[in-house]
Amino acid sequence: MLPDNRPMSAQEILIEEIKRQSEPVVREVLHYLKFLERQRAHEEWADVLPTREVEQEKLDILDGK
Repeated sequence: MLPDNRPMSAQEILIEEIKRQSEPVVREVLHYLKFLERQRAHEEWADVLPTREVEQEKLDILDGK
């Protein structure tokens, strides 16, 4: 609970927990956060990007296979 008796948000809890960690742990958390951001960005484009199979078909056509 915070001083004003409201529960802490997930963000506030995470920040407080990170403050207690050593620098190597904080760096690993940051690395993982960046990974999650990239993964989410990729998922947002997944429905409009061609699949690997489609890309391979294009390459096969271009290669004359």
